[in-house]
Amino acid sequence: MFAKLVALILALGACGGGTLAMRQSRLQAAHELTETRLRIREHEERLLRLRAEIASRTTPPAVGEMVAKLAAAGAIDGLVSSSDNPAVLPPRTVLETAGWDEVLSPRGGVTP
Repeated sequence: MFAKLVALILALGACGGGTLAMRQSRLQAAHELTETRLRIREHEERLLRLRAEIASRTTPPAVGEMVAKLAAAGAIDGLVSSSDNPAVLPPRTVLETAGWDEVLSPRGGVTP
């Protein structure tokens, strides 16, 4: 009888210990999740501040100034396409070359 009582107490203790361990791991996971959400919120707030700063600094006159400076320095020569460059085709020519001329025609249902 005494052995059964000891075995019962040990079994209940083991069940209780397991339950407490599971509860502790669940609380730790919830804590880590909360920390992660807070870090994400901080990063999103920083991103929004940076986007606002970028938007305030990129006014049309500022962009025009920057392009003028780059053009004067010759830094955008290869970036801007010109009409006399045969490698740069107009969009319709590119689509016709790719076989989309039938789709773009009025018979295809889509008007250019």
